[in-house]
Amino acid sequence: MLTLSLLEQPVILLTLSVVLSLVLPATRVQQLITLGLQLLGQRLNGKRYSPRYLKQAGAAALVCLLLPLAATYWALAVLSPWPHLLEPLLLWCCLDLGRLSRALPTCMRNSTDSRPLVRLALSPLCLRQTDPLSPLGLYKTVAEVAILRLAADFALLVWYLVAGIYAALLFGLLRYAVQAWSCKLVEWRAFGWLPSLAYRTLAWLPFQALALSLLIYPGSIRAIKAWPQGRLWAFAASGRLLAVVAGSVNVGLGGPRRYTDATDYYPKLGSQQYINEAATRAILWRLVMSLLFWLSLAWAFLLIPLLNG
Repeated sequence: MLTLSLLEQPVILLTLSVVLSLVLPATRVQQLITLGLQLLGQRLNGKRYSPRYLKQAGAAALVCLLLPLAATYWALAVLSPWPHLLEPLLLWCCLDLGRLSRALPTCMRNSTDSRPLVRLALSPLCLRQTDPLSPLGLYKTVAEVAILRLAADFALLVWYLVAGIYAALLFGLLRYAVQAWSCKLVEWRAFGWLPSLAYRTLAWLPFQALALSLLIYPGSIRAIKAWPQGRLWAFAASGRLLAVVAGSVNVGLGGPRRYTDATDYYPKLGSQQYINEAATRAILWRLVMSLLFWLSLAWAFLLIPLLNG
């Protein structure tokens, strides 16, 4: 009975989903979900419609997806003999940790011969065009992609611990919708407005908590000075997180990038120093250690009451 009760603990189920993602990344599943959302959005989105209509259509599509998904999961949980084991599977479908663990080693081989492979590995993980990226741009892209995707994983798991599996289902759907209907692209700006707003609202507090935990590492004075730079970005929580990480290792992030043939100029964050391989590795290690810190904290809240009887 004790074993069964432990298997119902959210922290244990969360850890199981993380291990499952590292061992067997849900790359193909995530690509199929994103592609399906894009195909659905293309049937509803079009230049012939007004922005007001497209905002309403995007909101309606989100609701029409969320309700059947929640109802299907509820039915499976009722019929399944082990309903709690469905939760790690759902989290596994939404976690990017496994995909990053496979792609980042390739991305760190930024030699002249391996740059085509780096661009190929980065392309599915970001919207920006990777072909025109310089070696500096590749390191910067690797760092920004890792920071924002791991932060989104952190937010997903936080909502699971705080509000349960249905809150995680909502956040996971919003995350996929934001990737498929990205407001960074002009053609999706109106249609993806509500999913983007809802995603930013739910991600705000976890992103802030992760940014605060990154202040405990060396370079915290620089990170604190970089903190106000985050408000320059459209999503201040993402900008603040990028600024804190960049400031702590004394490099710069942000700047120009291409999502289409036109160049978009984003505010520069952190310092004026150029990012390199050593700084990129330092950023990745700090992110991993910060996530392990929060995971160990969750385990401590689980184990202390058990050890005290």
